[in-house]
Amino acid sequence: MESQTVEYKSDIPKKVNDLKAEISAFLNTNDGTIFLGVDDDGIFIPESVNKFKRWESLLSDWIQSAFNLSLNRLVRLDVSAHHFAIHIKKGEQLPYYYKDGEGFNSKGIYIRNGSSKRRATDDEVKRMIQAQVADKFEAQTAQTKQKLTFQYLQNKLLDNDIAFDEKSLRLLDLNEEYNNGALILSEQSPFVTKIAVVDGLDMSNDFLAKKEFSGSLVRQVDLTLEYISLLNDKKVSFTGSAARSEYEAYPAKAIREAVINAYAHRDYTLSADTKIEIYDDRMEIFSAGNIPDGLSVEDIKTGTSARRNSNLVHVLDKITYMENYGSGIRRILGSYKNAEKEPEFIVTANQFKVVLYNRHYSLDEDTVEIVRNDKLKQSLSNAEQLELGFTVDQEDTLPNNSLITDLEQHIDSNDEKIIKLLKLNDEMSRKEVESYFDESRTKIYQRLKRLIELNIIDTRGRSKSTVYFLNANERK
Repeated sequence: MESQTVEYKSDIPKKVNDLKAEISAFLNTNDGTIFLGVDDDGIFIPESVNKFKRWESLLSDWIQSAFNLSLNRLVRLDVSAHHFAIHIKKGEQLPYYYKDGEGFNSKGIYIRNGSSKRRATDDEVKRMIQAQVADKFEAQTAQTKQKLTFQYLQNKLLDNDIAFDEKSLRLLDLNEEYNNGALILSEQSPFVTKIAVVDGLDMSNDFLAKKEFSGSLVRQVDLTLEYISLLNDKKVSFTGSAARSEYEAYPAKAIREAVINAYAHRDYTLSADTKIEIYDDRMEIFSAGNIPDGLSVEDIKTGTSARRNSNLVHVLDKITYMENYGSGIRRILGSYKNAEKEPEFIVTANQFKVVLYNRHYSLDEDTVEIVRNDKLKQSLSNAEQLELGFTVDQEDTLPNNSLITDLEQHIDSNDEKIIKLLKLNDEMSRKEVESYFDESRTKIYQRLKRLIELNIIDTRGRSKSTVYFLNANERK
């Protein structure tokens, strides 16, 4: 049965370019095999044997000279007494096209689409050409008049007892001038990282904070990981023996792998920034460019290595930021084992996006809110209840003590938001905290009181001058 990787032909078509187009499609898309001398169901046609020698001679000539590049390493003929197959490997120097006169032949560029071929669109051809440039970009001469400096990289190398050597670090081109890889690693790098912390689930909500990091790629990696770590809240629970148990909203290993891969394998020919957006329920990490080498998400999930910037990977490997084993995606997935939602990997023509989900986000906020309101009311005098908006004669709906005990140490998403605000701002007044919420004064008061009881935040000052700040242990 014909498929993405298999094509059946009873004979070489009268219009021989039709078969050349089939070969071009596999070269530009994926490995595949064309079987000659078979019917539409792949059944061998005995009389075709008489044509084998002629087919073999013609196709051998095509392999040498019918396409824009020699196909010696990519196309192999497999001929036996009752079998004629053309085995084709996907090429590395896309686009491949059959010749039609001299020069570039865009009409000869085909791609495989299911069990058939189709002519590549202008945009697809452009992207193939750009990908070739992207894969060689780091080795090309840096087009800059600035003097490049590498102090941050030198310090990192020193930490690993490695001498700064421009040649061994592959920072020079064939003329011993700085290449683009050197530019990316220098303090003069034109590429930046942008981080947005969003108050909610999408960009229609307000920003809690924005950050931008520039300079050496290694510096941007460090600052990005440090900043995300600051926002990576921990869920606290207590066992029967009062031992404190914590786990992070996002596995640190997943963050590290996703962030470093975003820098190491991005397409630096595209002007897009490396971008990270942090929402209440997830973190999205954007890297310019699709997966190199024409691989799919499923390929890299199974460990197939995709590397665009081998020189940058070489440097990051030396300073122990990454390994050359193509295991990053599998580590990300492994760190989310048994989580409700596993990470997502979304690929477009110009972008690779990793979505990491907040493991704390699936909590029952309504139940917790009822418990807290009733428990707070019970602890207040009538006057205090009126001041905070409670109805004094409302019925006591306090749940049983076991439910209170279960929820007593619960930290919900709005509590985490307060903690996040106090991480982003050294200290805040209650009014300043309230300005970020649609909740009542009562609810914000309750949240602040609970966070103080849990020794997560503390206060300074009295009355209207009271400010809230994170406990020193929580800021670490």
